[in-house]
Amino acid sequence: MNDDWINQKLECSGCQSVIKADDIKECSSCGSKKIKLLSYDYNIEKYAPILRDKELFRKITEDEFDKKIVGEIASRKVIFLCAAGGRLVKNCQTASYNILVNDETGSGKDYITSKVLEMIPKEVYIHKTRISPAVFTYWHNAEKEPDWTWDGKVFYPEDISEVVLNSDVFKVMSSTGSTATIVIKQEAVDLEIKGKPVMITTTATATPSPELIRRFVILNLDSSEKQTEKIMKRHSRFAKDGIIPEYDLSFRDAQGVLRRVMVSIPFADKIDIYFPKKSVIMRTHYPRFLDYIKASAAIHQYQREEIDGFIIAKGQDYDIARECFLKLASNRYMISLTIHQKKILEVFEKNPSLKGNIAELHANHLSFLSEPALKTNLGILVRYGILQTFSEPDSFNRAREVYCMDGSYKPNEKIELPTYDEICKNNLPSLEPLETLPSLESLSSDTMKEGSKDDKDIEGGI
Repeated sequence: MNDDWINQKLECSGCQSVIKADDIKECSSCGSKKIKLLSYDYNIEKYAPILRDKELFRKITEDEFDKKIVGEIASRKVIFLCAAGGRLVKNCQTASYNILVNDETGSGKDYITSKVLEMIPKEVYIHKTRISPAVFTYWHNAEKEPDWTWDGKVFYPEDISEVVLNSDVFKVMSSTGSTATIVIKQEAVDLEIKGKPVMITTTATATPSPELIRRFVILNLDSSEKQTEKIMKRHSRFAKDGIIPEYDLSFRDAQGVLRRVMVSIPFADKIDIYFPKKSVIMRTHYPRFLDYIKASAAIHQYQREEIDGFIIAKGQDYDIARECFLKLASNRYMISLTIHQKKILEVFEKNPSLKGNIAELHANHLSFLSEPALKTNLGILVRYGILQTFSEPDSFNRAREVYCMDGSYKPNEKIELPTYDEICKNNLPSLEPLETLPSLESLSSDTMKEGSKDDKDIEGGI
């Protein structure tokens, strides 16, 4: 990143934008009048070697996180990339970085999530162990805190309940800011919530609605016996040696130097051909993949060229985004499944000819869920096109609803994405090898436009 901005000495406390000399009275980005002086001692020179290290992402997500987390390397990378992207990227789809970490009780969801988020600067990290469904209606509303914005913040509501997860307020806040009208002392009062944080939450039992799935990706963890064995051995070694592992907090503090930036992907028009077109859900997931590339570029902004106010993404950013995206791709069409839905699917995959109504399936194959919960999850899998349902007569000639595998679903079909080097080898003349910086001429004018907060981002901006 160009170091000229270091000479800028003012910053907006609301959106963290660097303020130009003619904007001293008011931030041109968010309108806030709360301006603070940027200190040159904010360790810009001290942390430059860290931020310019080409191994920065690996050192944080592998070397540092290894100190407190056993395995789950891909999961760590997804959580860290999304937390950083939501904090640093201005021109992104508003719901791209939301994550729902879902797995069995006791699998370590909250431990892993919290230990990854310890690496996020404290001033932008908000952690709550309990919230109510309407919390965003009153929390940090514009009337009481006119300079507050959720933009650039990382919000982690731990072990969220199904009531909160599927509430209207939470769904709206997951994709954009919120405006609510409530009654106080028999008078209607409008409350405005500015901005939108990146939301990273955990749950073991909640079943997110299909509407919420468009706003979140589901991240499943490793619940295998081998992973449990590794964790036990790590605890044994720490207990024997008296080790209390701690992170090198210079990596966290260095991120405080990073600014919210606009990012351009000069090779964006060369990668869409590798994504499936049949499912409309790709209208949401493909822009999300592009935003993962932007997140990596924002993390590495000190190593990227800046042209006309845009950080220019490189091949390394594509490869980091690819690794994280493939972790989330349990099937070719990127349909996010909860741990319970995956278990149901595994039963049908092992017995492709299996069919039955809810009572039969519950009694003979899927007793790990209650019948009402099973009905809900089977219905969701039907909506996804993984299962199908039809009516057939029972022994008394009464119609009954039967579930079975949809004939068009291919369980072993996975999405495959080439590496950046593999794309370069496909004789695409506008792509450069990883070591070469893309030229300005390859930039698309469409890519240079900042996404609007008013766009229907969760619909893929179409």
